[in-house]
Amino acid sequence: MNMRTRRTIRNIGRYCGWLGLGLLLFTLLTGYGISDFRIVTPLTLNLLNKAVAQRLHAYTEAPMVILLMLHIGVSVWARSTEAKKKED
Repeated sequence: MNMRTRRTIRNIGRYCGWLGLGLLLFTLLTGYGISDFRIVTPLTLNLLNKAVAQRLHAYTEAPMVILLMLHIGVSVWARSTEAKKKED
């Protein structure tokens, strides 16, 4: 596999990691919005009330798992190809 392809795949892993971090922070915010909605609702200017937080929180589970698996898969692949490259 050429260097450009490896770089592209590593960039995909990095983007998945950063998107996953953003999604994790959003999930934490919506989770906090469910449990302490009296604090979160005024802070978000009434955009994130308890009902909206519950709905959004439920929708973040599948994308979080997909991004995590992609990020882990790319990381494992990158390390295994580096190890094979060092052996040669």
